[in-house]
Amino acid sequence: MKHIDFKKELNEEQYKVVTAGSGAHLVLAGAGSGKTRTLVYRVAWLLEQGVKPDKILLLTFTNKAASGMMNRVREILGYRENQKLILWGGTFHAIANRLLRQYGKYINIAPDFTIIDADDSERLIKIICKEILGDIKDARRPSPGIIKEVISFAANAKIDLEESLDRKFSDWSGWLPDLQKVAAEYERRKTMSNVLDFDDLLTKWLELTRHPEAGKKLADKWEHILVDEYQDTNTVQAEIIYNLSRHIKNVLVVGDDAQSIYSFRAADVANILEFPERFKNTQIHKLETNYRSSPEILKLANSIFTAQDQQFVKNLKAIKDSCILPQLVALRSNQEEAWFVVERIRDLLEEGVSPRNIAVLFRAASNSQALELELNKRGINYEMRGGLKFFARAHIKDILSFIKILGNWRDEISWLRILQMYEGIGPITAQQIFQRFKEYKDFPELLQAKIILADKAGKSWSKISSVFEQLEKLKGHNLRELIEVVLAEYTDYLTATYSDFKQREDDLEQLALFATGYDNLEIFLNEISLQESFSGQEASNGQKDAIILSTVHQAKGLEWDAVFIINLTNQSFPHPLSSSPAEEAEEKRLFYVAVTRAIRHLYLCYPLAVFRYDGQQSMGPSPFITQLESSLFRRNDLARTTLNRSAEGVEYVIDPDYKDHDSDGFLPDVSVW
Repeated sequence: MKHIDFKKELNEEQYKVVTAGSGAHLVLAGAGSGKTRTLVYRVAWLLEQGVKPDKILLLTFTNKAASGMMNRVREILGYRENQKLILWGGTFHAIANRLLRQYGKYINIAPDFTIIDADDSERLIKIICKEILGDIKDARRPSPGIIKEVISFAANAKIDLEESLDRKFSDWSGWLPDLQKVAAEYERRKTMSNVLDFDDLLTKWLELTRHPEAGKKLADKWEHILVDEYQDTNTVQAEIIYNLSRHIKNVLVVGDDAQSIYSFRAADVANILEFPERFKNTQIHKLETNYRSSPEILKLANSIFTAQDQQFVKNLKAIKDSCILPQLVALRSNQEEAWFVVERIRDLLEEGVSPRNIAVLFRAASNSQALELELNKRGINYEMRGGLKFFARAHIKDILSFIKILGNWRDEISWLRILQMYEGIGPITAQQIFQRFKEYKDFPELLQAKIILADKAGKSWSKISSVFEQLEKLKGHNLRELIEVVLAEYTDYLTATYSDFKQREDDLEQLALFATGYDNLEIFLNEISLQESFSGQEASNGQKDAIILSTVHQAKGLEWDAVFIINLTNQSFPHPLSSSPAEEAEEKRLFYVAVTRAIRHLYLCYPLAVFRYDGQQSMGPSPFITQLESSLFRRNDLARTTLNRSAEGVEYVIDPDYKDHDSDGFLPDVSVW
């Protein structure tokens, strides 16, 4: 093991953390402050102090992070390629797996247990639901996916099923008794089959730490425990750490309360906020030197939170040279916003910025549709993070299947997709029904025919044919009207099938808006086909020439030279479903995460109206913008006007006769700074 000059290789803040003595340590690591570097050097320092490698436990949240840290420790220490480093390092789930195979016998878990992944878990719940609830396609019943999510959230948050159902899907509260039966049977089947799901790995590890004999063995196993991304721990993980470290006292956790954004996965920001109370005599360290962003971006980021917003106040300091101010841009519509963003992306590409160094971030995946269409029109490759491209999403393909049948009633793929949405029709029955369609010469004859099917399948076919009869009558109308008919039929299926159905409803509204511009079915279907070809396009070089489109959640931990944050309106960011003070606080942290992804160029964009299929909806800037000092960014004239009016409490309404672009394609007001 080579000697390391820690003083030389670390900044002063990092050095104090790395060389800190025994006890409990809370390291508040601001965005871009080198927390990973600090953690791996801490491991190296402990080893240099004589701590045996197998007496160190390093916990992370992803396999990539775990592998990266272990490799960096080896590199720092100068280990040869074949030289082993016996260090307990990995994700919570990976470490739990190892421990349960070794000590599971204390809590009646055989060492040869099988781990089932999320898909297998939902498949098992689906089987149980069919046995207990009947046909799982019944729209009046929660889907297996929803039930799985309720069970999982309850396990990770350490709450009962009733509270989990109330917090996640209160609309289904009447189904609590049946859900409890499914959950009980799910546990029984797993035990009988000697299998554990991902949630069990954590809850059973926690159970181990509480067992008198196993708990003592685990308490003696390590001398130092280090945890990355502590703000993302859930209640079970936090209790595991407490139980493991309360005897040895040597625990160091790294995190940032300002970047706690995963409460929907049961992560609890209270774990990091209350760490000093739970671990007595905690030493608090701050990493505030930022190696990522320009001073101008950091000044804006530091201004996002007030003193009341944070228990642990941090002030990020820049290492990089001064650059340009972040730019605040108001646009008259979401289509105009898409046009502006693509124009600026083209400018950046011409200036030599790599496509992979440009990202467009948004609060919800439904915000991307207008931008995707504009990128496709301009021939700019993009990679979608945090979800599928718009026309590749299941619910979009479901709706479009109905419309495709109108254009080609012999479309087998679309028919099989539609038929299997309905009660009593599985893959085999769907194929049998489609084969019978060949008996008819045209679509009207098919719809008028009496197709004899079993009871449930027969009722379902009556519903399907009724929908198509309505669609046939509207065939020459605006495509929006056809979409509306399908949406009315699809709503129950959407609600019962998808746990995130409210977010998917936003997508469907965007599809209806897209359809508003078409009166010709053939042209619409041709345009859809072109969009779908873009959705399925994957570059053989791993999309190296593609810009990144991403939800903010998926962008955490990443960075780009240029970042556009779009749809920053008062009706989309914070998300309209966030209502409690805790949810609104997390939305502000999400905005902070988005801002701190940018290195040099930051664009904050918001449309003043969204043209929906049922009319125009006016909106204003996000409160996260209006609360900032105007000196923090450059603004176009429209942003200046709307911010002033927002401050005065005046609603901004755009001219209803406004056209997105004038005849020359010039966007007035946007190019004037």
